[in-house]
Amino acid sequence: MINDKGNLQAKAQKILKAMGGIENIVAGKIDNCATRLRIQVKDIEIVNEGLLRRQGALGFIHLQDNQIQVVFFDVHNLAEELRTQALK
Repeated sequence: MINDKGNLQAKAQKILKAMGGIENIVAGKIDNCATRLRIQVKDIEIVNEGLLRRQGALGFIHLQDNQIQVVFFDVHNLAEELRTQALK
């Protein structure tokens, strides 16, 4: 679990980098359920799963239309921070 806002922001920044940067994420396409981040990207080939694993990702599900689901613990707070950073 991420205990403080600074750690949450840093982790979200690393996840965004692993997803190919904010510019690779389709606007408004960061969502979540209880255990998964659901993100639609423009180019799935530049998503760095190794870097995502280093940030605590437990697994990946690839769907059509460049959608990727990434399994994390504490995904709700993480998804909120990703959405906040994507809007900056």
